[in-house]
Amino acid sequence: MKKTAIVLAAALSLSAIAPVMAANYSFSDIGASEYDWCAPYIEEMYEAGYVSGYEDGTYRPQNEVTKLECISLFARAMGSREEANKPILEYAHAKNDTEIAKCSLSWGQDEVAYMMYKGALSLSDLTTYLKGTAKNEAMTREEAAVVITKAMGGESEAKTGSSQAYLSYTDSSSISSSYAPYISYVTDAGIMTGMDDGSFAPKGTVTRAQIATMLSRVVDKCGYIFESVRIKSVDEENETVTLSIAGDEGEEYEVSETTKIYIMGEYRQLSDVPENVSAVASFSNDALMSLDCLSDTSDKEINIIFSSFSQSNGVYTLRGKTSESAVTSSYKCIENVPITYNGSPATMNSIKQNDIITINISNGLVQSISYSEQTVNITGATVEKMDITDDQVVMTISSGNPEYDGKSFVVSDTVSVTKNSSESDLSSVYEGDKVDLVVKSDIITKITAKATTTTVTGTLKEISIATQPRITITVDGTDKTYAVPTDCDITVNNGEGSVYDFRVGDSMTLTVQSNTVKSIKCSTAVVNVSGTVRGTVQTVNTAYGFISVLVDGSDIPVTVFCKDNTAKIMDTKGTTVKLSDLKGGDVIECHGTTTNGAYVATLVIVTESK
Repeated sequence: MKKTAIVLAAALSLSAIAPVMAANYSFSDIGASEYDWCAPYIEEMYEAGYVSGYEDGTYRPQNEVTKLECISLFARAMGSREEANKPILEYAHAKNDTEIAKCSLSWGQDEVAYMMYKGALSLSDLTTYLKGTAKNEAMTREEAAVVITKAMGGESEAKTGSSQAYLSYTDSSSISSSYAPYISYVTDAGIMTGMDDGSFAPKGTVTRAQIATMLSRVVDKCGYIFESVRIKSVDEENETVTLSIAGDEGEEYEVSETTKIYIMGEYRQLSDVPENVSAVASFSNDALMSLDCLSDTSDKEINIIFSSFSQSNGVYTLRGKTSESAVTSSYKCIENVPITYNGSPATMNSIKQNDIITINISNGLVQSISYSEQTVNITGATVEKMDITDDQVVMTISSGNPEYDGKSFVVSDTVSVTKNSSESDLSSVYEGDKVDLVVKSDIITKITAKATTTTVTGTLKEISIATQPRITITVDGTDKTYAVPTDCDITVNNGEGSVYDFRVGDSMTLTVQSNTVKSIKCSTAVVNVSGTVRGTVQTVNTAYGFISVLVDGSDIPVTVFCKDNTAKIMDTKGTTVKLSDLKGGDVIECHGTTTNGAYVATLVIVTESK
């Protein structure tokens, strides 16, 4: 860590023992012997940038310090002007500016916002110290004790501790019980030591000489250091974090009960802290006092399929989706975000829709954009699965090359497809096809597919109704499962049919291309369903409007079609029942007709509800 504060603290300690020669003082009015006790502190605090003098070269040590001046000075001692704390100051203003504005401050807004963010100044303190004319009134010594205690993070200790150091003062009886804990705290810490006559003078006002002395002692006591860091790892079990400073390998720090953790300005717990993000760490005598994470998500590099962009006040926002998600997301960029194509400077307008771009995200913002032709040719692969949604198609392949075996790729909306040497489209690519792929930045842009056609005969064992229906048939004692695409040609009992006409036990002859069915000829098992069907509900499919019914005296279920808008469903009392209200085990009586092997009910009566 930087040693600036430690060196300063050492200098302050030495100056208390050996005052700087009067000739070396920066102010003309602090060289008199009556100021020997405070002159070194004034000089050191001036050189550290905490206090300043007047245009005539004087410091005026006996002048009173206003409440606003006192709060501002201790805010600086807590780091309000530190370069590393600039991001924190932005959060502080965002959280507190509305309340601060009510105080009508002409200066000091940064310091007040910072003190509020750090918990050293409460909303009630604003009224006490800063509203109306209060901000320009002299700070009393008892009030200073409160501000200093809070600035040092000692309020909890002061309120719960048993110290009665204030009783050592000759005027302890005049010290209010509400101020006593704070006065004891600053006395124990050696920040305020009372007047020459042994009194504390709680109602006395703080002078410029005293404030410099107290500032010096606080800096020396706390040894505050502020660093811009990167969180390398978080160990919740051992309650530690590893922080990297200036790109080093990182050092482990204990997160104690008093360590305050913030994420983007909001108070959080260690379990919420993300790894690989930038943060601001504050230390006091090498102990981690606070950790302010500047993002709630880890820094990362991702590829997105570019969709569009917008611009506001010179800042771009990208839109696109990743290979892992079908959802289009927005990504806000830093101002003047750098863009490169094949390593050379480019512009946002040069990126085209569906281009694959790489974005680096840090602190929640895109730090850079790059894109190039990153083409991979995959040969001799097999299509294992095609996941089809409204937004995209994802192909999973198997391959003899371990680098690609089992890998999934998003298929481009503009993919070029050739099937068995003929130009085709994506709908002709089936599971089990042998494919050669052209992949650009993890997006399939070209598919060359080959497939063989076979004939399979067996008995229907299972049917799965989904976006991509599948059937399982038993062939010579072996179960085989095939995908049934929407363009599959289906014949049931020599008439046109659909997958909803199938029943377990049906005899089938399939024309199969790879692992996908091109045509099905089905002979349904004949069950007497003319007129009335009575039986027990096995399953209900509300999406497609059918019920599987085990007919009395049969072990073969019958599919009964009875959508809410085409069939009347009611109980024995005549109360209307919805299809979605039916459940397995209900006993029903259906009245309807049979067409091409499909039984369509016009009336369903629930005779016994499960």
